[in-house]
Amino acid sequence: MGRFYNTTKGVIFMSIYIVTTMVIPYFTFTFIKDMQLLGVDIVLEQQNYERIIYWVSTFGLLISSCAFFNYSSPKQSIRKGTFALIQLILNCLYIWSYKFSGATEVRFEIVVEVVNIGFITVNVQSMVMLYMGTYFLTILLKGYDFFDYIINRKKIREKRYKTTIGGKEIS
Repeated sequence: MGRFYNTTKGVIFMSIYIVTTMVIPYFTFTFIKDMQLLGVDIVLEQQNYERIIYWVSTFGLLISSCAFFNYSSPKQSIRKGTFALIQLILNCLYIWSYKFSGATEVRFEIVVEVVNIGFITVNVQSMVMLYMGTYFLTILLKGYDFFDYIINRKKIREKRYKTTIGGKEIS
C-alpha cells in the first residue's frame, strides 16, 4: 500500500500544481490579452504575452515535476527534504519570473477603432515581494527539516521500521 499510496499522492499533487502554476495563469493572461471594456479594446502587447507564458510554463513544469517527487517520497526521508527544498526554491524563482517576464507590471494599450489612445499599467510588484518574504521564511523552515532528517536519520529509520505485534514492539 505504501508505494501505491505515495505514487498516487504524488500524481494528485503534481496535477494540482499543474493547474495552479500553468493552467490558471495561462487562461488568465490569455483572457486579458485581448480584453474589451465598455466598447474600448484593451490589448496586452504580444511580446509581453509570449514572454510571460514562456516563463510561467517553464517554471510550472519544473515545479510540478518536483511536486511529484516531493509528495511521492516517504515521510521524513532525505529525498523528501531535498525535493521539498528544491521545490521551494523553484517556487521562489517562479514568483520572481513574474517580475522579469513583465507580469508584475502589465501594460495594456487602449485602442479605439485602430487608434491608440494611451495605455494602462497594472503594477503588482509589492505583492510579489510579499510572497518572496513568505517563501524565504518557508525556505528556512524546510532547510531546518532537511538538516533534521540528516542528523536524526538513524532514529527516524529505527522508528519507521519498528512494528507492533500483540502490543509488543519488535525491532
